Amino acid sequence: MKKVRQWDQELNVGVRIIDNQHKIIFDLINDLSNVSEAMADRKVIDTLLDIIENYVFRHFEAEEELFRHHQDSMMHCLEHYGMVKDFRKFRLSSRNKNATENNISVFLEQWFLAHIKEHDIPFFVNIASGMDSKEEEKMIDEYPFGTKERRRHKRIQRRKITDRDIIASCYNTTNLKNNQATVIDLSLGGMRIKSSEAYKIGDLLIVSCSIGRNFKMKEKVRIVNAVDNYYGAEFINLSPVAEKFLIELYGAVNIRNF
Repeated sequence: MKKVRQWDQELNVGVRIIDNQHKIIFDLINDLSNVSEAMADRKVIDTLLDIIENYVFRHFEAEEELFRHHQDSMMHCLEHYGMVKDFRKFRLSSRNKNATENNISVFLEQWFLAHIKEHDIPFFVNIASGMDSKEEEKMIDEYPFGTKERRRHKRIQRRKITDRDIIASCYNTTNLKNNQATVIDLSLGGMRIKSSEAYKIGDLLIVSCSIGRNFKMKEKVRIVNAVDNYYGAEFINLSPVAEKFLIELYGAVNIRNF
């Protein structure tokens, strides 16, 4: 397989923190190429893809924090959304054996190179030209930005989805009881619910609910944290249909917020 190209000066955007993060992503893609060539176990490939997805997500958050006051910030955020969507679609295809490990690394290389050349370089050159070295050092010292929620999967609050409460039926496979809960927010990683039922960390639930008029969801979740009557739950093997719905929902909510 052709090795992923190494970093060179023509890929610099002119903002040191962004350039350094781009270099890290390139190294991760190179690692993926190496383990693919070595015919590594599929679990190793999946682990590296998880790492790349997590780091790219945080990288996009860092970029969006830096340019949040820029007049063209909306368009660049939408480009990030499109990239996340493309990545998730490709992972689904890979998981369903419709893509080889070789194609995974090629896709990531082309996917990220195109973003840097066509979007980041033109965008950040303008920002960097108006930024002095002291401002950049201050940004580097402040990263990660402590005032912003740092999550691999951003939450979508219920009020941004529908005006009505999302009432879910929760079947607890641990004690075989069925109860109701209110969904507070959703993400690709899981959901936060409010319930009068006392759940324990580790309880496995089958959650069924309707979101909006047309989508009905039935997914397995595991309780991972609890504060008073509020519970955080992670999805267990999220179905492709629900995953596609949440990706589209995430995009629609963020577009509407601009």
